[in-house]
Amino acid sequence: MSLGVLNNISAIYAQNNLANTQASLSKTLQQLSSGSRINSGADDAAGLSLANGLQASATALSQSAKNASEGVDFLQVADGALSQVTNLLNRAVTLATEASNGTLNSSQQSAANAEYQKILGEIDSINNNTEYNGIASFSGSALTPAQSTNSFAIAAGNTITITFSDGNTKAITSASTGAGAVTSLSTLASYLSGSNAAGPNGEHLSASVSNGQLIVTGGSVSGTITETAQAAGTTGKTSLTVSNAADTLKIAGTAGTDDATVHFTTGSGTAATVTVAAAGSYSSLSALASYINTQAIAGGASGNIATVSGNTLTFTNASLDTGTAGAINETANFTLTNNKSVSVFTSDGTISSSYNNAATDTVSTSTGALGISGTALTDATSAQVAIKAINSAISVVASNRGTIGANINTLTAVGNVMTTQSTNTLAAMNDVTATDYGQATSDMSKYQILSQTGIAALSQANQAQQLITKLLQ
Repeated sequence: MSLGVLNNISAIYAQNNLANTQASLSKTLQQLSSGSRINSGADDAAGLSLANGLQASATALSQSAKNASEGVDFLQVADGALSQVTNLLNRAVTLATEASNGTLNSSQQSAANAEYQKILGEIDSINNNTEYNGIASFSGSALTPAQSTNSFAIAAGNTITITFSDGNTKAITSASTGAGAVTSLSTLASYLSGSNAAGPNGEHLSASVSNGQLIVTGGSVSGTITETAQAAGTTGKTSLTVSNAADTLKIAGTAGTDDATVHFTTGSGTAATVTVAAAGSYSSLSALASYINTQAIAGGASGNIATVSGNTLTFTNASLDTGTAGAINETANFTLTNNKSVSVFTSDGTISSSYNNAATDTVSTSTGALGISGTALTDATSAQVAIKAINSAISVVASNRGTIGANINTLTAVGNVMTTQSTNTLAAMNDVTATDYGQATSDMSKYQILSQTGIAALSQANQAQQLITKLLQ
């Protein structure tokens, strides 16, 4: 090779190799300091893409496990509330059993009934007020009739308004439904779910009957509806049960022809009657009882013959008849709001699933849903009726707790699966991205030595170039 000074090829080789060594050493030190083998797309583009996907999946799985845990918390609140309802029902059955015994005097019977009514009120309070993070634990907004087999009607001049989830509305009047009457709660649910009640874009409610209640999803319903509390032509009734004691009651038909009649016995033992005129309107169940008692006492009754407990008016030594067309109708403004469906969202990074808990769709612990609304312990007979209703309610609550318990177990299992998947996904990501410290420390030693030898070689290459000056001496 000829001697020249224009280019020091040996030095250039040494410089290039030293630069490569320094770049490799820098990369190795970055891996050692960060703990990650891949610190930029240049390190391993395919590995970086895989690692980012695995990291996203692991993050989603970790949050999914937290979601499942929060779902369990939500359901445990509901289960705890139902546990308290069970305790109240156990006390109620004790009171009803005690009140069924004919040895109690009137004062003791009254005291037992007073405590029993407070228990019913507390059960409704639990149903209406139990919540988790502002979300109701139980279905609270539902139409609970006196009897699900009663008939219902939209009175002339009244309107039911449906508001669908998309904000559109549908107005239903008595003219929309022919006479505006349906024969039962199930028929009303079918009507509200059918094409006649569809929205302008074909929207539909979903209405169903559960535990004697009308429950809707997919929107809300509000308006005035009339429920037949006692059908026309019914005779010999010793009680009258309504959905809400504060609702207005009205005798249908023509006065003098379709009146309701209360038969009772005067203090002297003489049979007598109280006429409740058709078309007469009473602001509440208590107002109707007060009218009947006032008329009966004026007619010779020794005391009140009608008493109200909860949503039931009970006659003592008296009975109620309704005329041929004189049904007793209950008119109420009602609102059915869309029950929230609480779902727990989980994801495995590819497939998403919603594990729905049934607490807000099917579980209700109101006295109406449990079938004990309107029951009372006013005497041994009514107490024995209440015992059957309470025992049935205890079974319903136990079934509801079973439903919630099954969902708790499901969500717990889901959380465990998500946690395991998250761990395995992180392990896979670690295999792709984690620094192999054994290899990296070995490389660091190699590049440090190469750096030293490269600098020495560059120095020697520069010195070799100086030999040319010897030829010029």
